[in-house]
Amino acid sequence: MTLNRAAQTFLLNEDTMALDTHKAVKMLQQAGFGEDQAEAVVTTVSDALNESVATKADILTLEAGLRSEIQEVQSEVQEVRSELRALELRMTIKLGGILVVGLGLITVLDKLLSMP
Repeated sequence: MTLNRAAQTFLLNEDTMALDTHKAVKMLQQAGFGEDQAEAVVTTVSDALNESVATKADILTLEAGLRSEIQEVQSEVQEVRSELRALELRMTIKLGGILVVGLGLITVLDKLLSMP
């Protein structure tokens, strides 16, 4: 068995990404590695997998957290929209008041200026 074949057949559990270290060591030994070398390689690979590969459980936990955060953001967006509608209504009322006062001033000035 060649080293490439041995490397391809390391058994990884899909859910945990756990390496079958015993099988990996034996396969490397069959490919010509000494016991110490095979154990060192497998330990290095196993440590790297444990440190850097996300498991299915890790991903599901992250997904649940992201879903929760998305719901919070959606709730905040709805709150901001409600606040904007209220602000729009207040601004419309103020603008209407300004128009009424402005028209009143124009009417008063028109009457004052048209007096003989």
